[in-house]
Amino acid sequence: MKPERGKQQLRKGRVSLPGTFYFVTSCCEGKRRLFDDADNARVVFDCLDWLAAHGLLDLHFAVVMPDHVHLVFELSETRELSAVVKSFKQFTGRRIGKRTELSGPVWQEGYYDHAIRRAESLADIIKYCWFNPVRAGLVEDPSEYRWWRSKCKLE
Repeated sequence: MKPERGKQQLRKGRVSLPGTFYFVTSCCEGKRRLFDDADNARVVFDCLDWLAAHGLLDLHFAVVMPDHVHLVFELSETRELSAVVKSFKQFTGRRIGKRTELSGPVWQEGYYDHAIRRAESLADIIKYCWFNPVRAGLVEDPSEYRWWRSKCKLE
């Protein structure tokens, strides 16, 4: 039997649990490098600030790469994971689409999510995300990269 592909496979087993930490990745449609534009990257952080201020998530880490974002947050009790990600993608998509006069979607359909279990280390996942710009060859030291935010002390 051939394995399923696409967004249906991403949703398989997805559970939305309040108070759970999630690692979420969302990619730009067609892997466009929309976040080479600093104003587009700021839109992402403005949206994350709004979501946090309205109690939808507690952001612990975010890195905005040229063509995707990695987020680590604790889900609040007010909305399901899919609703939070939908709000994030809709707001940023509209704002970026309007300011860049982009035709078509900003984000790919679907997203990758991973509920962080107790046996896993939240710090290890955050460190993995923090070093993403180094692995991509954008900087030699992750602290040199401009588009990241963390509640945790990173070294």
